[in-house]
Amino acid sequence: RPGNLRDIIARVNAIRRANSALQRTDNVRFLELENQQLIAYLKQSNEADNLILVVVNLDFRNTQSGWVKVPLYDLARPLDAHYRVHDLLGGASYDWTGEWNYVELDPARMPAHIFRLELPPALERSPA
Repeated sequence: RPGNLRDIIARVNAIRRANSALQRTDNVRFLELENQQLIAYLKQSNEADNLILVVVNLDFRNTQSGWVKVPLYDLARPLDAHYRVHDLLGGASYDWTGEWNYVELDPARMPAHIFRLELPPALERSPA
């Protein structure tokens, strides 16, 4: 039936099982957004080899868009890094640059993105 959530729940569960960052509950970091109708958080595995960015549209009636901040400095990546994100729910891939990147979610098509980030190698930082 239209509006049935069974397929999306099955996909989310498969994504959760396949990504170690989503198998813990103590690793949630909420991110800055410019639109209060969106919420975003980042999760990473213990080894930092699995980074997942989730963005959800809180407005179930309207398309919402805005800029989300990926905390590249805190992840020891260059602030001008070029990287790829794969939407594990929708199947699309995007090339992003820097910390602030654009997202758009139409709840009639898909209310969330679950991005797997492919970042460049971490920078070596000298102790302060």
